[in-house]
Formats: sequence, C-alpha cells, structure tokens
Amino acid sequence: MRMYFRRMLCILLCLALLPAFSQAEATSLSTGSQGPSVTRLQKRLSALGLFSGQVDGVYGQQTESWVMEAQRLLQSVGGYDITPTGQADELTLSLLYSDDPTVESVLRTLCVGSSGDRVRELQNQLIELKMLDGVADGDYGAATKAAVYRFQEQALALEITMDPPTGMADPYTQQLLTQDLGVYGFKAPKYFDETQPLNLSEEYLFCKSCILIDAPTGQVLFEVNSHERMYPASTTKVLTLLTSLEYGNLDKKHTVPESAADVPADSSLVPVNPGERMRKIDLLYGLMLRSGNDAANAIATIDAGDVDSFVGRMNEKAFELGMYDSHFVNPHGYHDPEHYTTAYDLSLATRAGLTDPEFCQIVTCLQYTMPATKRRDALTLHNTYEILNETSPYFIPYAAGVKSGFTSDAGFCFVGAAQYDGRTLIAVILDSNTRYTTWDDLRRLFAYGFALDE
Repeated sequence: MRMYFRRMLCILLCLALLPAFSQAEATSLSTGSQGPSVTRLQKRLSALGLFSGQVDGVYGQQTESWVMEAQRLLQSVGGYDITPTGQADELTLSLLYSDDPTVESVLRTLCVGSSGDRVRELQNQLIELKMLDGVADGDYGAATKAAVYRFQEQALALEITMDPPTGMADPYTQQLLTQDLGVYGFKAPKYFDETQPLNLSEEYLFCKSCILIDAPTGQVLFEVNSHERMYPASTTKVLTLLTSLEYGNLDKKHTVPESAADVPADSSLVPVNPGERMRKIDLLYGLMLRSGNDAANAIATIDAGDVDSFVGRMNEKAFELGMYDSHFVNPHGYHDPEHYTTAYDLSLATRAGLTDPEFCQIVTCLQYTMPATKRRDALTLHNTYEILNETSPYFIPYAAGVKSGFTSDAGFCFVGAAQYDGRTLIAVILDSNTRYTTWDDLRRLFAYGFALDE
C-alpha cells in the first residue's frame, strides 16, 4: 500500500509540473513529430539505455518502439497505469523526465520482453558466471530470467545483497554483475586463479561434462559427469579414424564413392567429390584436419562397402574398447538423437588411438597437402586449433591434437592430448559454451594434471 501511494504521489507531482513544462515545449509527442522536443526525448531515452538509434529530432518508428518499451517497463515493472502505445502522451513524458529515483530504476530495468545490446551484455556476463547456457542473443526470455534469478539467489546466499530474487535485472543487479564477485566467494570460471591449478573444481569449468586421464595407465585424474551420455558432434571422428586404420590400405588409391555427397547441406567438407581418385590416407587427413563429413562417408564406403556396415563396425569397436555408454549412427557426428557417447568413452577411444603411430601422426599434424587429382589442384589443409598456434592467447605449449566438434545440440566439444615432462594426458570436454571457453577448460584440466606431480 505504501508503494502504491508513493507511485500515485510521483504521478501527481509530475502532472503538477506539466504546465511549466508545456510553456517551453510540447506536452505530448507522437509519430511524425519533429523538432527540439523530439531531440530531447531521444536523448533522454538514450541516457536511460532505451534508445540506440540516431538522435535526429524525428519521431519515427524507432523512437516509437523505444517509447513503447519505456511504457511497457512503467506498466509491468513499475505498476503504473499506462498503456504501451508508442506515443508519448503527457503522463509518459512526465515519468520519463521525472527526477524520482524509483521511476529511473524502473526504466533502467531489464526483464522478459527486453531486447538489444544491453540484454546481450547482460547475457554475456551471465555466461561468464556459468549462470546461462548458449550464446547471447539479445532477447530477454525465460532462460535469461531463470539465469538472473539464479544469480540473485546465489548473491543473496553469499550475503552480497539482501534483496530477494525476482528474475528481473534491476540497476543494482546489473551493477553487481560488473563487480569482482570472487572476493565474496562467488565461484565461477572467470574467477579461477590460474596460479593455483590444483584448486580446480566443477564450478570453474564451463563444460557440462569432462574427464582427464593419464594416458599410459588410464587412471582418472579429474572428471565431471564423465559417464553422462552426451552428443559428441565431430569428436565422433576419433573412433572413425581408429576404426578405419584397422582396414589398412592407406596408400591404395580409391575412387571417391557417391556416398561422399550424401551428407547434410550444412556439413563441414574437405571437399572431395564422387569420381575423384585419391589415396585413403589423404581422405583420413581430410577427415581430421578439415573435419570433412564427405571424407567420413567416403572412408566408410571404401572400407566396409557401405556407410551402415562401417558404422556397425564402429559400434563393435566401441564395445571392444569398453565404451559401453556409446552408440553411433553415422561416421561423422552430425546430430542424431540416437548418436551419443560419454567423456569417459571418448577417452578410451583416444587412449587406444595414441598407441597407433599412424593415428598419432594424423591427429597431431598441423599441415598436410593432398595431392592434385584430375578434378582439382593440390589442396593444403591446416590445423586451425588456437591451442596449437603460438601467436594465439589460447596457445597451450604442450598440447597435441586431437579433434574438435560442434553442433547446436552438442555444444563445443574437444578431445585433446598433452605431453609434458615425460607424462601424457588425455582430456575430453563435452558441451562447453564457446570455442574459447573450451580452450579455457582444456588449459585448466591439463594444468591440473601436470601439477599433481609437483
């Protein structure tokens, strides 16, 4: 009741000031209005973070949309009796120009229905805190509301704030997200102390699932949900390569079969074309360095006669290796609900692969030139993993291969190996937020593993 009277008092005070305001400029503005009054309105909306267009003194569609957003906030967040029309009537203008901090707080709040750069910035901050999955799309929907609620809930638990969670990002919540919350004991990837690698825990990693093993012994050194079934995307090709190497005939030339073209339209490609003549070893490099789905199908058909038969052998091989929570329906990893594995299972496949010199040579290769065919010139393939690029901020000096993967369902995935001071480690990361958070996770896992012997 007290808040109701405060709002009513604010409205009455604003309305009382309108006669003085109207002597200087218009008391209402609408689509088509022009001049200093519109310029002032646009500048005010811009100051509130509600207007991102050009301040031109013309009340066009963009100004109308942001006035409507202000009215929506005043109605839904502030509880004011105002209808979102996009037209700046007397009440709207009085509230927009009000000096009352409560009104300004309402207008600066982000909530369900908000959109734009401010929301995108908020989402990126939540992603960094591991409160929000996916990418920042600039639309404040149910997922963003739930993430804000979780953040506010944790802030309350740590006594950073005394305000109960609402799921709405008021100015105070937005301010909190820009602070160093690590000093309050807030655990998130961005607050991990890289100088203390042994303090690594699940909260400091972005991925949903991971494992770190000692390659020679298979000993598990660190894991998070490593036996949970996940989508592997193109990390599938680790098993594809391992299976294909069993068939041999690496230097024998083959005609690329029609199955190479039978891949989804948005597939990653080498490219190779049906009818080309090339060695299987060239296709294997194309499989791993370019993540070619076309190469995967070609290899499968060349080795087993058709793709389905090869996939059947992949599943047999997986079972032989102890990959009991895996099932594959294609040789390339394009999403299918029945195509899944686990971080633990992928570590088993990689461990087996690293005992094969040919496997090691392929997965650690930085550059390979496929010889020319009658249909194309020589094609040079490059490894593009930033962790292997000495000029990249994500460079890991002791990293070696192995395979990345991404689909919208799988997230960013990586199977990697590293050698340092006589030790070899294997790390598997499944469903990380971005390519770069995957590298952060990988670096921390390897640093943890190598610090265990210090």
